[in-house]
Amino acid sequence: MDIAIIGANGDVGRSLAAQIISRQILTPRQRLQLVGRRDGGSASALYGLRADLYDAFAEITPEIDVAFAPEEVAADLILFCAGRTAPTGSGNMVGRHELAMGNRAVFESYARSLAQRGHGEELVVIVTNPVELGVEVFSRHLDPHRVFGMGAYQDTMRLRREIAADFGVRRQRVHGYMLGEHGDALVPILSRFWIYGFDEAENAAALRRLRGTRVASDFAGSLAREKAALAALIRDHHVEQAFRHAEAQPPDLRAVLLPLITHISGAKTATSTAAVTAELAEQILSGGQSVIPAQVSLSRGDWFGPAGVLGVPVICGLRGWSQVIDLDMDDDERACLLSAAEVIRARLASWSTP
Repeated sequence: MDIAIIGANGDVGRSLAAQIISRQILTPRQRLQLVGRRDGGSASALYGLRADLYDAFAEITPEIDVAFAPEEVAADLILFCAGRTAPTGSGNMVGRHELAMGNRAVFESYARSLAQRGHGEELVVIVTNPVELGVEVFSRHLDPHRVFGMGAYQDTMRLRREIAADFGVRRQRVHGYMLGEHGDALVPILSRFWIYGFDEAENAAALRRLRGTRVASDFAGSLAREKAALAALIRDHHVEQAFRHAEAQPPDLRAVLLPLITHISGAKTATSTAAVTAELAEQILSGGQSVIPAQVSLSRGDWFGPAGVLGVPVICGLRGWSQVIDLDMDDDERACLLSAAEVIRARLASWSTP
C-alpha cells in the first residue's frame, strides 16, 4: 500500500508524515507521496521535508516522492489535509461556512482528477474542514464506500480520553461515541456506554456519574452556552481562565471545548489531529475488519434515517466501509442524530451555492 498526503506542507500534513513513518505504517519498500502546490511554499519546502524525514527516520523510512498537482496524485490511501484552516489568535472563531467557501474548489479539483486518473480502488480520508463537505464532494466522484471523514473518529477519541481521565483508566477501555457532525451538531452516544473491566453495576454507576440528569438533547444548548462564555474570556485575553473554565465541564463538553481553545490560543491542534489520523490509517490498513466512527455518505437503507453525510460507526477494511453498526441507542439520542443529519443536509445545500 502507498499513501499520499495532500497538503503535506501544512501543519497537519507535516506532522502526519512524521507520524506515518515513526509508527512504521509503511515499510521501506512502500511509498509516501507528499503533495503540495507548485505556486506556493510547497515548491521548495516539500523537498526539504523529504530530506528531513530521511534524516530523522533513516532505517525505517519508506520511499518518499513529491508531487505538485492533482493529476500527479497516485496512492492507495489518500489523506486529504489541503485547504484553508481556521486562523488562530484571540477571538478568531471562524465559522464552517467560511471554511466551506474557501475549500470547496480544492475538494472538487482533487476529487475530479482522482476520478479521471486514479485506479478506482483508492481509499480517501478527509481531514480538512468542513469534513462533511469533503466527504460529499469526493463521494460524488468516487465510490462513496471508499470515502471517510475523520471527524467522528477524532471526536470519539477525545470523548473517550476525557472519560478515561475522570475514571482513572486507559482510553482503550472506554466505549462510547461522538457522532453526527464534526461541528456544533455533535451527538454524544452514551446510552450504551461502558468501561471494559467494570461489572454491570459499576458501569451503571459510572454512567449516572457521567450524565447526571442530562440527556443527549441537552448537549447542543450546553455547548452553545459554554462556547459563548469561552469566546468572551478569549476576547478579553483570559486564555488561562478559559482553559480552567473548560476543564471544569463534563467530559463530553471538554472533548469539544478544550481543542477549540487550544487552536485559537495559537498552539493549534495539528499534532493531535495528525496522531489520530495516523491511528485511523493504521486501523484501515491493518487488513482486518474494524468498527470505526466516521463521516460517510449514506444511502437510504444504510441506517434508520435519510440519505446524506453523517458521522456514524461503520465496519471498514481495505475495501472501504461496508455497513453501519446499529448501536441500539435510546430514543433521545436517535432523535438528536436525525436532527444532526438534517443540519448537515441544510449546510451542504447552502455550501453548494456560490
